[in-house]
Amino acid sequence: MRQLMRRLLFLCSVFAAAIVANAQQKGIEAVFAEHPELLAGSDYLCPADPIKLTPAPKGYKPLFITHYGRHGARYAWQDDMYEWIREVFEKAEGDANLTQDGKEFNSKFEILYPDVRYRVGDLSRKGFEQQNNLASRMYSNFPGIFKKDAKVRAWTSTNTRCVMTMSAFCLGLKARNPQLDIFENFGRVFLPAIIPQNSSNPFRDKNYETTPLSLDETWEQYIDRTVDYKSILDRLFVDRDKALPERQWNFVSYLYFFVLGMNNLDSDLDFTAVFTPEEQVQLYKINAFHFYTKVWPIRFGYLPILRDIISKADERIEKGEKGADLRFGHDYALLPLLMILNVNGMGREAHSGDEIPEICPLYNVPMGANLQFVFYTGNKKEVLFKMLLNGQEATLPMETESWPYYKWSDFKAQYGNL
Repeated sequence: MRQLMRRLLFLCSVFAAAIVANAQQKGIEAVFAEHPELLAGSDYLCPADPIKLTPAPKGYKPLFITHYGRHGARYAWQDDMYEWIREVFEKAEGDANLTQDGKEFNSKFEILYPDVRYRVGDLSRKGFEQQNNLASRMYSNFPGIFKKDAKVRAWTSTNTRCVMTMSAFCLGLKARNPQLDIFENFGRVFLPAIIPQNSSNPFRDKNYETTPLSLDETWEQYIDRTVDYKSILDRLFVDRDKALPERQWNFVSYLYFFVLGMNNLDSDLDFTAVFTPEEQVQLYKINAFHFYTKVWPIRFGYLPILRDIISKADERIEKGEKGADLRFGHDYALLPLLMILNVNGMGREAHSGDEIPEICPLYNVPMGANLQFVFYTGNKKEVLFKMLLNGQEATLPMETESWPYYKWSDFKAQYGNL
């Protein structure tokens, strides 16, 4: 009977994951019709609103949290984005080569340009406040974890916006408890737990298992059949070939990321009219295709993050130590971790480009994205944990008697030898 109950509860957790997948598979267009803000994909701002969580099984209390978070909202990351856009529009204006739509875009861009010109890659004010609020939510959800004798340890990528993100998050915790013991770590020696495949990681291991893609088309072929990007340029320029003799798709992609990135800034300027609603969906799909095809083959190169999570969690459990282990990095490191763990079904393999937007929803790795393992101990020796993805309780492909809670021993048996 007990085995039957375990099986039923496992099926329930699988069914919960299927609900998430079905919500996406009912048509990505329908998802965006309900929640147009998700069209921003990885430029969407992770909400920090309160979320109701499932109470722990009787007798269990939270002990500590281990976390991987993406940096907060930022300015454009491409070094030449703002300069290239300005250069192209400035020349087109001088050549009388702007349509009315192009003139309107250029007029607004010239207002914005002085504020963004030297800010490439920087954490924005929105990003700083976002991290304060995400930290406050973590504290509110689990105040007992941060009481007397709690220790918070934080590590970050050496990227400036990640360092600022760590600082903002830790300040958010300090605001809730000024006596909290927090130590912020910085340095290349910590990169295996943050961005293990980065070239600056002195312990980088290139000999990991790679996975070939099971797709029958290239990114370029997918672009050609998904969006008519030349018509976008035709709405901005009288003669698109004069404005852009080459790299026309590259420029459209920059415009796309620029428009999405406005979510991150303190500005009332709106550039979304550059694209039709249909084109916004098409460009989202292309971005998802590109991200998936870059990350899926090399996802196991990010196993050091998981190994660090396991080893540091075991240290906490052995000591019975309250607090949190916080890691701050990037979406390109968080996404492979989600794939390895198969969180909410994100570890499924895509066999066609059309499957990718549902399998790899980029709004799951937004600005400030975060994955949390929350650990619980009780009268029994068994340690439980649950996983939160952007604050929401998430599913794993594991049996459990009390979803969203899983046994830590079961987790290590499944993932500990990867």
